[in-house]
Amino acid sequence: MTRRRLRRPVNRKRVLRVIRERRLIQRRRPLGRRRRPGFFRVERPDQLWHLDMTSVWVAEHGWVYLMAAIDCCTREITAWQLETRCRATEAIALIEPAAVERAITTGTLTLGTDNGSAFTARAFKSILSGLGIAHRRGGYRDPESQAFIESWFGKLKERCVWREEFETLDQARQAIGAYVTNYHQRPHSRLDYRTPLEVAATWSDGQDHRTPAA
Repeated sequence: MTRRRLRRPVNRKRVLRVIRERRLIQRRRPLGRRRRPGFFRVERPDQLWHLDMTSVWVAEHGWVYLMAAIDCCTREITAWQLETRCRATEAIALIEPAAVERAITTGTLTLGTDNGSAFTARAFKSILSGLGIAHRRGGYRDPESQAFIESWFGKLKERCVWREEFETLDQARQAIGAYVTNYHQRPHSRLDYRTPLEVAATWSDGQDHRTPAA
C-alpha cells in the first residue's frame, strides 16, 4: 500500500520497523498450551465411543449433518444419522436408542466429543447423566482428541460422499447406510486385518486380544 501511494520502492522490513517504533502493532494474545483430555486405554467394547458431526451436501436441502459414533475398541459404528439440523435434540436422538440397543449399563461407557454446542448443551449432558454415561470432552482446537471418528469421516468422504451427487436426503441416507454395512465387513489394518464385526465376535466369545489406546 505504501509503494502504491508513494510510487517508489519501499522495503517491507523498513515499514515493519517503523510500525513497531510507533507501537502500531497489536500484541497477539498467547494461545497457551492446549487442554487435552489425556490418555485413555481402551480395554473392551462399549468402554469409549467417539461422537462427532460432519456436513454433507444434498441438493434438496443444501448442507445437511451426519452425526456418528464409533466404538474405539472394535471400530464399529454404533450409531449414525443424517438430518437437516445438528442440535442437542439430534444428538440425544442418536445416543439414547444406541445405548439401549447395546445394553449400556451405568458407569461402563465414556462418550468422547468435541466442544460443539450440541454436545455441551445442558439437555444433552442431562441425558448422558441419566443413562450413566461419562462425558469426556476433547481439547479446544484439538481434532486429534476425536481421532477415531475424524478418521472414519475422512474415509467416508473419500470413498462415498465425494464420489456421489445426492439429490435427496433419502438417497444420501441409502448410500451412507450401504457404506456403513460394507465398512463393518472390511478388514482394518489397526485390527490386525480383521473386520469390526470379527473383532466384536471375539469379545462375544470371551477371547482376549489387544486393544488400542485413545
